[in-house]
Amino acid sequence: MKKRKKPVKLRVVFGLIVFISIFAILIVLGVALRLLNIDFVRQDAAYGGSALLGIRMLLIAVCVVAGITIEQFVNKKIFKPLNALNHSMDEVTSGNFNLKLSTDSRILEIKEIMSHFNTMAAELSSIEMFRNDFISSVSHEFKTPIAAIEGFATLLQSADLTAEERETYTNYIINSTKRLSNLSDNILKLSRLEQQELILDKKEFNLSEQVRVAILTLEREWSKKEIELEIEIDEIQYHGNQDLLFQVWMNLINNAVKFTPNCGLIKVLLKQKNEQIIFQVIDNGVGMSDENRKRIFEKFYQSDKSHNSQGNGLGLPLVRRIISLHDGIINVESELGSGSTFTVTLV
Repeated sequence: MKKRKKPVKLRVVFGLIVFISIFAILIVLGVALRLLNIDFVRQDAAYGGSALLGIRMLLIAVCVVAGITIEQFVNKKIFKPLNALNHSMDEVTSGNFNLKLSTDSRILEIKEIMSHFNTMAAELSSIEMFRNDFISSVSHEFKTPIAAIEGFATLLQSADLTAEERETYTNYIINSTKRLSNLSDNILKLSRLEQQELILDKKEFNLSEQVRVAILTLEREWSKKEIELEIEIDEIQYHGNQDLLFQVWMNLINNAVKFTPNCGLIKVLLKQKNEQIIFQVIDNGVGMSDENRKRIFEKFYQSDKSHNSQGNGLGLPLVRRIISLHDGIINVESELGSGSTFTVTLV
């Protein structure tokens, strides 16, 4: 078995390089002095060589001072930042991502290394925070319906329940079961879509008719709230995944219905502009704050912190991923109390 060589510290390697360099400089200077000042050397030899010895001592002193200066400079500008980086890397491996190294070095490579480390630490901190939020959200989303099922199932064991109470508790259990089923389905769908880079199952279909079907499918919801719909749809054929895009229109229109008050107004637009297809859902509902608007595409994020509203915070992340896989983009404009506008652009 080949014996592994013991690693050598960079400081030792650099010290050897400096020592060898200074030794070489002394030799070169000594040879140059002899070649250029032969007469001086002969004359000085007659007087005991004191001048030549003085020059040699001066050269040695200069080289030693130069070596110490170089060593101090390298220690401050290179080794000190590298030691800080080494210590910070140990902290990162221990799970501490709240680190930031100084980037004021005049050495470009050191400055870039520190900058890249800070970026890496910030990204890891963001990922860790997202992971913790994800676990907390998943736990909450599963725990709530499970607790409801357990509670109402226990109540159903009571022998003196009325028929109305029994039906109410049963409906609660059914709704909680549906919520769990939808949550599991959405997690699996989003996980599967995040692993995909391309959609292979694409075909030509009538996009206009698909949007109309989505509106009709949700008729019960918007009719119940007596919401007025304004619909402007161009006739458009599109090449894409029909099933996935249907989820997009259903989710966006359903969200608009959910957050629009009774007797409100929703506009659904589908337009062809040059090579682009523009789909918009505009409502005059509750709208969103800037903070909510910036975070609505995060997994499990819900503006309702109590999680009492329907949904599990996966609908819009699914929508964005589906649109992205179709090389499209989705934007949202919203103002608290003034409604929201979701715009999907496909090419």
